[in-house]
Amino acid sequence: MEDNGDKYYYNNYNYNMTHNDLDNHVRMASTALIMGLISVPLCFFMYTGIIVGGIAVVFALLSKGTAAKLLPQAKKGIIYGTIGIVLGYAILVTSVHTMFTDPVAHEQLNKTSVQLYGESFDDMLKEIGVSIDGE
Repeated sequence: MEDNGDKYYYNNYNYNMTHNDLDNHVRMASTALIMGLISVPLCFFMYTGIIVGGIAVVFALLSKGTAAKLLPQAKKGIIYGTIGIVLGYAILVTSVHTMFTDPVAHEQLNKTSVQLYGESFDDMLKEIGVSIDGE
């Protein structure tokens, strides 16, 4: 392979594996891609997808280093991490909305709260000064 100065060949696997100055960036960008992919299904488990997606975006941005462009893995990591964050927040907002608007879900929440904490969710809200249903 001929010497090309400071030009990076981002899509050349052999170049990325033989040059140690770029190897850490490639590893971090690959980690960002993997974490971004994992964040999409994890968005259905509480806040996990939001956290993992955020870490993926940060790793992808940090993998750039002093290079002029992001690696392809880092770009995909940002995309998938952002999808995980957006889906996580959408599911969170939908769950809270369902809890306050669906009477069946609200009753189930009250029963679960009594089983776990000894008092209903409505009573806990009243203790902190929040009333629902115009009470």
